[in-house]
Amino acid sequence: MKRLLSFLLLMCLSYGGFTQVNFVKRLEISSDFYDDTFEMLRLETGVVAFRTIPEKGLNFRLVLQFINLDFDLNSEKGLFEYPVRSGYSLVGYDYSDEAAYLFFQKGTSLNADRYIFKINLEDNQGFEYEADNLLGMQLLEFLVENGKAIFMGDSDGRPAIQIFDLDDKSVHTIQGIYGNDTQIIQIQKLPEIDALQVVISRKGQYRNREIVINTYDFLGNLLREIRVDNFGEENQEILEGILLPPDRYQQALIGSYGIERRDAYQGMYIMDINEFGEYEFKLYTLEDFPGFFNYLPEKLREKRIAEVEKNAEKGKSNNIREVYSIRSVVPEEDAYYIYFDHYNIINSRGNNRPGGYRPGRYYRYDQLNRMGYTPFFNDVYNTRMGMNPMAMPVTTEFKYISAHFIKVGKEGNVIWDNASTYDEFGTLYPQPFGEMAVVENEVYHVYVKDLIIKMSYFKNGEKIFEDESFEIELVNEEERIRDTNAGSLQLVHWYGPYYLLSGNQRVRFLDENNKEDTKDVFFMTKILVEGDAFEAEDAQEGK
Repeated sequence: MKRLLSFLLLMCLSYGGFTQVNFVKRLEISSDFYDDTFEMLRLETGVVAFRTIPEKGLNFRLVLQFINLDFDLNSEKGLFEYPVRSGYSLVGYDYSDEAAYLFFQKGTSLNADRYIFKINLEDNQGFEYEADNLLGMQLLEFLVENGKAIFMGDSDGRPAIQIFDLDDKSVHTIQGIYGNDTQIIQIQKLPEIDALQVVISRKGQYRNREIVINTYDFLGNLLREIRVDNFGEENQEILEGILLPPDRYQQALIGSYGIERRDAYQGMYIMDINEFGEYEFKLYTLEDFPGFFNYLPEKLREKRIAEVEKNAEKGKSNNIREVYSIRSVVPEEDAYYIYFDHYNIINSRGNNRPGGYRPGRYYRYDQLNRMGYTPFFNDVYNTRMGMNPMAMPVTTEFKYISAHFIKVGKEGNVIWDNASTYDEFGTLYPQPFGEMAVVENEVYHVYVKDLIIKMSYFKNGEKIFEDESFEIELVNEEERIRDTNAGSLQLVHWYGPYYLLSGNQRVRFLDENNKEDTKDVFFMTKILVEGDAFEAEDAQEGK
């Protein structure tokens, strides 16, 4: 372990007048313009960040950089560096028991050598654990809880989960999930009972997909099985879902439903689960969401609403055009705040929704601590679709239409719903990128598009503004941004009304001799969003 005393760390305060996006504090670490960016873990004390970069000198070794920050982006101990074994790459990470766990792998073969590197957050001491005797698999998930490392991946085209004890090196394989046409779509740690929940999607007897929610202890024993075999009307099925953590022996699975083979999204469901594993569903259609079309111009919005009402009068289903994909759920004491994205999928051959891509079959990564987690692993469930290597490559584009926000009481009543436009934003990036924040009676939706921060703001369910643009700024007003590595930018919600924007930039500044110079840095900026400032601006301008 090597502690760096000379890392570049810039801290500034910035409090503007009436502005909805305030760049409050900024941290800078010396970096090459195209270096890998830092991954981040959300903590109760702030955030830790880490990355691997090439070691200085004429060799091919990597070095691990690590820094522990408080909520003001201050670091008591500074930036640390640790050596990485020759030929190994960082492929996964997690947080547990006041420590960061980083998973390294040598090469990409199914039986590659692997090890786990633990960093104790109290003193930044590092410890290595060999990860031996694991099943040969293409890794998809790495989690750690109570001294147990959880590996999930693909073995011979089927999902597998193994639990590795870091102390005694024992390995336990979870039974009952290794099967054809089966996907694991979520794993959730249950630290209070030393267990994990696994949400499984598999094709049922009549070709409809069925959902199973299993709970296992860390020896791989099945503690409880919830088999969802009674959902909706004939042919209707769960298309996507987020399983929320248990709360006072109650739990919920929330997502979209419809008819998969017709690519028909028909609405939202809430599955309430009690302590005995018994469940009941609440189903919602477009008729329950009067604000669904609020992203459209007025005349077109009225036309779509009239179509919904007409179909309802005739007893016809109101399908949601294109994909309706759940992104996040924020549970409150008596309600859920739910965020969906509405988008279209187009491939380079002109077909909509290519058969290889189904949002509901993608594994949903745990982001309780992992901020904006983009996996290093290949998504094996969608790359093993039997593509012909001699065929022409197919490019998939995601055309984003609108973002939808719903507040639903835990008794099932829709308190409000609303929507904002994406203005036909197209991207090749398959992962979610919009971030929702709930602050008392306010909802923020923020993302980055073409080096511009875009934000929509709702208060008590009313849309105050949508898709407003804000330029990325420096905190130090005497410096200027010369260039930004667009592919490195990442915006994540941190806590309350605060977001973190990070990436690599080239910045112009005046040196000690008052001459212009440039510096390449990785930056992390704490951003405060204040939607009420929009109303204050209007009042000040007399609007």
